[in-house]
Amino acid sequence: MSLIEGLLASCQELKKISPEAADKYAQAVSHLLIHVNEQLEANPKTGELIGRNSFDMMRNNHRNHAIFMSAVFRINSFELLARTLPWVYRTYHAKGFSYDYFLVELVAWQLAIHEYFHNPYQKYELITVYKWMIQHHEEIIQLSRSSEGSLFSLQIDADEMLLVFLPLLLLGDSQGCLTLADQSIKTADDLKHFYLHVIWPALYRVGQLWEANLISVAEEHVATAIVGRIMAALYPRFSLFEITRGKAIVSAGPNEFHEVGARMVADFMEMDGWDVTYLGANTPVDALLATLKQHKPFVVALSVATVFNLESVRQIIKMIKDDQEIKDIKVLVGGLAFNGMQHLWQTIGADGYAADAEKALKVSDDWWATENRNNA
Repeated sequence: MSLIEGLLASCQELKKISPEAADKYAQAVSHLLIHVNEQLEANPKTGELIGRNSFDMMRNNHRNHAIFMSAVFRINSFELLARTLPWVYRTYHAKGFSYDYFLVELVAWQLAIHEYFHNPYQKYELITVYKWMIQHHEEIIQLSRSSEGSLFSLQIDADEMLLVFLPLLLLGDSQGCLTLADQSIKTADDLKHFYLHVIWPALYRVGQLWEANLISVAEEHVATAIVGRIMAALYPRFSLFEITRGKAIVSAGPNEFHEVGARMVADFMEMDGWDVTYLGANTPVDALLATLKQHKPFVVALSVATVFNLESVRQIIKMIKDDQEIKDIKVLVGGLAFNGMQHLWQTIGADGYAADAEKALKVSDDWWATENRNNA
């Protein structure tokens, strides 16, 4: 049995968290964070544990941890927990955090829960999960040092254009990237191929390099900005299509600033005849719901790149399904947060999942065809 298989098998033995305990954890996040931050800041070894990094970076990790664990507890997906932890270890260790830091942090969370929770059953439920993470600390370290079971692995095709485009992107050569794309893309099919087999794997590789601390966050932002400029320059050539299908709204989730995937979905759907409204990155919940009620689309596609935003998207989906005015809208989700987790989309209440823009179009078209057959 491989390391990841062993970890996944072990996490399946954890008992589901009750809705009451999950709600209490979410409500207690601010208090728990204060407790954890105070413990770590008072520890004389913390400076050594976090390397050259600031306390602000450490506190940000604690905040992300709380948001992520709230989602894990609400949807009871311990597979998500097991697959995400090695990535968190790898990312922060690459930035200079000691592996021992995570052990100290997890003990601090356990103590915070023990101090704050008065209900012994809820306390036991939550602490059991933290004990599991502590017990499997060494396996998580080993997994973080390999790509085995990585939540964020993608199948990257060795496209010839990619081999030229990626070095230009890493050099920040926006003109070179645009010239290459301009010379190579003549049809809508060319553009779709460019999106799927050049832009997508190139940005994924950029993310890997940032994660490994081989490029700076500024260089990662430059690469993303170049891709955005290229998409904006190329897409208008192929955007005048006859509307043959229904309305669609495409958006990145709240607090989600990775919008390239969502933009690809919007472009694919519009090129296929959908009447698309694209909302972009970090769309507030109220604005998204108001837009759904205004436009009454057939489908809404939501992109989630980071696991820390899964809980907010789960809440949005619940709001949609609980609202009589918009409950029949099909909800499609996608993004790296779902990668390698085939059934996570069902857990958060979506109607469907797509791994990329091409698959998102296929799912939406199938839904539309089925709807038309049923109404014929």
